[in-house]
Order: sequence, then C-alpha cells, then structure tokens
Amino acid sequence: MNTLSISVTKAQVGVIDKLISLHGFANRSEFFRALLRLVAMEPAIINSAIAFPFVTPDEKSTAKVVESFRNTKTYSPEFLQDLEEGLNESGYFTK
Repeated sequence: MNTLSISVTKAQVGVIDKLISLHGFANRSEFFRALLRLVAMEPAIINSAIAFPFVTPDEKSTAKVVESFRNTKTYSPEFLQDLEEGLNESGYFTK
C-alpha cells in the first residue's frame, strides 16, 4: 500500500475520530478507504462535496431572498442593496 499525507483542521480530526468510533472503523486509514470505495461506486456523490456548503437555493425570487435577509434585521441597507443588485445580475434569480 501507498501512504498519503493530508492536512485537516483540528475540528475535522474530531469529526473523523467520532465517525470512526461511531461506525467501528479500525483506524483512520480504513475510514478513508471506505470513503474512496463509496465515491468509486457512486461518483455522483462527489458533486455534493464539491458544491457544499454552496447549495443551489430553491427560492428564485430576488425580492423574497432580499426580504428574508431584511427580516433578520442583521444586515445593513448597503449590504441589502448590494445583495439585490447581485441577485438581479444573476441568471438564476428572477425579479
């Protein structure tokens, strides 16, 4: 077998170790080999990983998206204006 070195955050190590314990993997190598087998069997699953956390929103109305941001009372008027302009320039959202 070959050895690969990867860099992950401390939080990611915690997630990996928790999953290993929860699902009974012998070690981290077995965990990653199982992930690779899954991707090899279901290559489409990688599309979810590529896009995450940027998932295509269901809502296509610029007005509704901006209104939901406005209702949080978290964002400045300038941000909301920039958001609306950006969404209007997008080919995905409608006015």
